[in-house]
Amino acid sequence: MWPILGQTALDALRVLDHFGSDDVVAGGVSMGGDVAVALAGIDPSVRRVATIVSTPDWTRPGMRDLMDPSRELAQGEADDYAQWFYDQLDPLTHPDRYARGQAILFECGGEDRHVPADGALRFAETVGDTVRVNIRPGLGHMDAMTPEVLQSCLDFLSRR
Repeated sequence: MWPILGQTALDALRVLDHFGSDDVVAGGVSMGGDVAVALAGIDPSVRRVATIVSTPDWTRPGMRDLMDPSRELAQGEADDYAQWFYDQLDPLTHPDRYARGQAILFECGGEDRHVPADGALRFAETVGDTVRVNIRPGLGHMDAMTPEVLQSCLDFLSRR
């Protein structure tokens, strides 16, 4: 997964460079949100990020199978290529990249066993009060895209 996350963040960086804006918002769901948070750490034009059921911790500890939550998913071993992306871009291991005050919202499902909220909570504790984590009771990974959660993200991204 690390090459997919990392290469997507680098591709998004190239897109933003092409358009040249200095006031960008980014968002995503699940892995897309992971990418948006990483992008905010490497592109100074990204000022706000809103994610749904995402994590800044690319190691994803405690990740459970979507179809069988009793089964923890093995994360495997990284080869040198994958490790490079992790070492360069994993948000949780680079909190200094968020010191410029990017506003980040994590909308997490309280029952999400696939991408638990703990990574977002640790990130918020490390980075500070520019990171907000909303934990939605009763929502899992696949049902977290409710109108209320989507509206929360849109409202967050549209603030200036």
